[in-house]
Amino acid sequence: MKNLIKYASIISITGVLSLFVACTKDFETLNTDPVRVTTVAPGSLLASAQFDGMWLITKRAHRLNNELMQYTVETGVLNDFARYEFKENEFDAIWSTLYVKANDMNEMYKIAEKLNDVNNMAAALVMKTWFMSNLTDMFGDIPYTEAFQGQANLLYPKYDTQKSIYTSLLADLKRANELFNETKPFVSSDLIYANDVLKWKKFTNSMRLRLLVRVSGKAEMNAPAQIAELFNDPAKFPLIESNEEEAMMNYTGTKPFINLFAEMAAAEFSGSRRMGKPLMDLMNTTVDGRRYRYATKNTPGAYVGIPSGYSEQETLAFADNGGLKTSTLATTLKADNYPFPVLTWAEVNFLLAEAALKGWINANAQTYFNKGVEASWKQWKCTWDGTAGTTYLARATVRFTGTTATMERLMSQKYIAMFFSGFEAWYDYRRTGYPVLPIGPAAKNNGTLPVRFEYPLITKATNKTNYDEAAARMGGDRLTSKVWWQN
Repeated sequence: MKNLIKYASIISITGVLSLFVACTKDFETLNTDPVRVTTVAPGSLLASAQFDGMWLITKRAHRLNNELMQYTVETGVLNDFARYEFKENEFDAIWSTLYVKANDMNEMYKIAEKLNDVNNMAAALVMKTWFMSNLTDMFGDIPYTEAFQGQANLLYPKYDTQKSIYTSLLADLKRANELFNETKPFVSSDLIYANDVLKWKKFTNSMRLRLLVRVSGKAEMNAPAQIAELFNDPAKFPLIESNEEEAMMNYTGTKPFINLFAEMAAAEFSGSRRMGKPLMDLMNTTVDGRRYRYATKNTPGAYVGIPSGYSEQETLAFADNGGLKTSTLATTLKADNYPFPVLTWAEVNFLLAEAALKGWINANAQTYFNKGVEASWKQWKCTWDGTAGTTYLARATVRFTGTTATMERLMSQKYIAMFFSGFEAWYDYRRTGYPVLPIGPAAKNNGTLPVRFEYPLITKATNKTNYDEAAARMGGDRLTSKVWWQN
């Protein structure tokens, strides 16, 4: 029955009415389960949503975000993402999987609400917000208020504006913070915090901080004032304060909860990819201690990346480097128990550094910048103590003070830190324009780095009226059409 409810959700989202025409007569009966709501513990739905949603975001970021942001450059013939060419169905899996996981969290919330299980209600709101924020940040206007009503036979959902979606998501996070209660039981299959309510509260408010910074360019959202409210009242709105509190998908190393990169062939994971030149050059000029965690060395023992956006032949020549070869992804990233981040302490510090730099909070931007760098090094298990950290922060190419305390310097360090953190680097680039990435001569899309994904084929075909309205509102369903929060 769980699968039937999921399919109802997919139908609601995409409008695939033709698949179930023969079943419409019994559709409501099939999707009414008098047993599930009373027998399924809401927390039992959490682990699968966390695992599947995290894997979808991590795998697709490895495939797409890392190419767009020039963390890596694909040299093979199958994918031309570094040249901004995508198959028509490239984004379908992102759309369908994240909607199914968001629907699972919607169901979890409803079950928990019937039981007055406030902690599982709150956790469901947070996870649903994570999935839906990624969807709207990737596509722009999407179905939201009508997206989870397949059981009500609402098969052709309208597309909500991104502004209204963000208003709802931010309100849900604020409510989740209020719902979490350390004196109440929290029984779930939680893979991130093992049911630690206080850590969940910190994750909740840190995600709210992330989303507020994302929409900070829109005056109507009053983001600076809300960020100040978060910052000035840590008792009510606690934030992540250490690496031990950051939201990580901590894989057990035992199936089924393993880092699935471990099951990828070497060629699929890294064999045909090389590290991108912007990342390696930035880390080389700062003598960054994280390089060995990110990349391998080439034949002479150097970290060398290749430029993006060149023809296949040129790219292969860059990768060969006159026989000296170039860097690939570090093999440790494939370990079956290697953890990947949902939201890190490093990111929280960089968000606060930006808020301080822009005068939204009364704080020292350099302090949070330095904490962000330190947190990232420790996240990647690099030596920071002794002179390593102070030496790095004092480098002319890193130091964040006086005239060097700029958004470009801040975002360059955040770019390094957001390696393998989903699509966060791409979202930041679209919002700030940093880091400055060179566009290669063979790049398509009019030589413009894509700023959104095109809607999936299925929703174009089956929910055409609502799709046409949303596409027109956004200025066309194109890779170059900016989403609402992008300036």
